[in-house]
Amino acid sequence: MSSSCQIYLAQQYTRFRFPVLPETVKVGYGSDNDKMKVCGVGEVTVIQDSAAANISFSSFFPKHYFSGCDYSDIPDPLSAAEAISTFKNSGKPVRFTITGGMNVSMYVTIEKFDIEERGGDPETIYFSIALKEYREVVVRQIKVQVSAKKAMISAPISRTDTSPAGGQTYTVKKGDCLWNLAKKFYGGGAKYTAIYNVNKSVIGGNPNLIYPGQVLTIPAA
Repeated sequence: MSSSCQIYLAQQYTRFRFPVLPETVKVGYGSDNDKMKVCGVGEVTVIQDSAAANISFSSFFPKHYFSGCDYSDIPDPLSAAEAISTFKNSGKPVRFTITGGMNVSMYVTIEKFDIEERGGDPETIYFSIALKEYREVVVRQIKVQVSAKKAMISAPISRTDTSPAGGQTYTVKKGDCLWNLAKKFYGGGAKYTAIYNVNKSVIGGNPNLIYPGQVLTIPAA
C-alpha cells in the first residue's frame, strides 16, 4: 500500500483509522447474472444487477510505535480490537474509506473479524477482516383509505303477490288472438284452450273474440 493511503472505518461520530496499512486490500466486484440454455443457441447469460462488493485484508495493531505505522498516536491494541468489535456488534452499517490508491468509499457490514497473538511479539494483535457492501432497501408503501361508513342492510320489504296463483296476467293488444297468445306463452297455439278456460268470464262464449284492453289470466304451463 502507498504511504499516502489511509484506511478508516466510521459510524456516526466515531471514526477508527487503522495504524498499520495492510500489504494487500482485496476488493471483489461480483455479479448475480443468471445463465440458461436456449434451444438452438446454447448457454446465454442474463445480466442482472451487480452483486454487493466484498472487501478483505489483514494487518496488525502494534503495541509500540515503529516507522511502519501510518501515524504516531497509535491506539492500544486491545482498544483497537474493541473498537472494531463494537462496530461489528452494533447491527448497523459502517463507512469504509480508503483515501488515495483505489479511493474506495462505501457503507459496509463487518462480516468477519478475527484476531490473534503470536509468540515473540507480546501484546501485538494480528487481525483479518472481511467486509460486505451494504445496500439499503427502500420499500414503497401504498396507503389505502378505507371509508368509515358502515354498510346498512335494510330489512326486507314484504310485497303482496298480485299475480294469479301459478300464472300471470296479460293485457290484450290489437291483433292478438288466443292461438297466438298460447304460442307465445306455451310454445304451441293448440294450448289456447288453457287460457280460454280460465278467462271465460272475461272473453265470453266465443274464444275467437277478444278485444284490446281485456286483462287475461295466463295460467302456468
